[in-house]
Amino acid sequence: MIPVTWMRIERASAAGRAQINGRRIYILPTRYGWIFAALIFLMLLGAVNYGNNPAHLLTFLLAGIGSNAIYLTWRNLRGLRVVCQGASPVFAGEQAQFLVELDKDERERPAIQLMFEDTEPELLDLRSGSGRHARKLGLNGMARGLHQPGRLVISTQYPLGLFRAWCYLECDRPILIYPMPGEHWTPVGGDGEDTLSGEYGTGNDDFMGLRGYQPGDQPSQIDWKSYARDRGLNTRVFSGQSTSPVWIDWDQAPGDNTERRISALARAVIDADAHGRAYGLRTPEGVVGPARGPAQRHQCLRHLALYGMDHA
Repeated sequence: MIPVTWMRIERASAAGRAQINGRRIYILPTRYGWIFAALIFLMLLGAVNYGNNPAHLLTFLLAGIGSNAIYLTWRNLRGLRVVCQGASPVFAGEQAQFLVELDKDERERPAIQLMFEDTEPELLDLRSGSGRHARKLGLNGMARGLHQPGRLVISTQYPLGLFRAWCYLECDRPILIYPMPGEHWTPVGGDGEDTLSGEYGTGNDDFMGLRGYQPGDQPSQIDWKSYARDRGLNTRVFSGQSTSPVWIDWDQAPGDNTERRISALARAVIDADAHGRAYGLRTPEGVVGPARGPAQRHQCLRHLALYGMDHA
């Protein structure tokens, strides 16, 4: 899309905050506004033709109401404070939920619409001093990578629906799209194992002892009794537990092209995380060291999402 330089666009700060300036608000008649204007014009012609003073009075009264509606519609947006919170990462093919918050104000702001280009609008009414209002806007059809959501359109037709005022807001909140997971496959562990299921052993494994808690350990393996005795967080270790991390390697991944291989690696990351296994990731663009937990999962999936892209 070629950027349009002459448009007056509001831009959010680094923290995602913006306040709509009155000079950046566009306003045009709606379909009903054009019908209303045509009706006023026809009434004026009739009043002038017949010299009817009550008809003149009614015509100018309606024209005054329409003129006042222009100001009220513009005023409903001026000074509105918006916070773009962004969206949590999702997998390709899923809908990203972009969170937008509107700050409380001293006056009511009815019938505020929020939407991105090519999305369904979300309508909300802001009451005076009622706190912050939040809305999630759905964004579909994004491939893996880091995407800008585009311009946020904030509009209103309050109070009569005769005019539509709107403002464009640039939200610098990129959305991370993880690769779509492929079919299940099993990478080879660092100790030659070919399974992910032995990290914490099974019910038949013998209890070996306790070790200090490490980030990413499953809550079911934590020894809560020792924690209740003020002995700190410890994790139970079984004889069937593997000590070597799994390396999810680019060269091992199935697939006859780059995208399929990335999808296969994403699936292996999800499976390793689900089993609580310590794992690392190797690709031609870098290495993510072995670890476990939500942070490791995000780091590996982000690495795969940005693979082969300039902003990786």
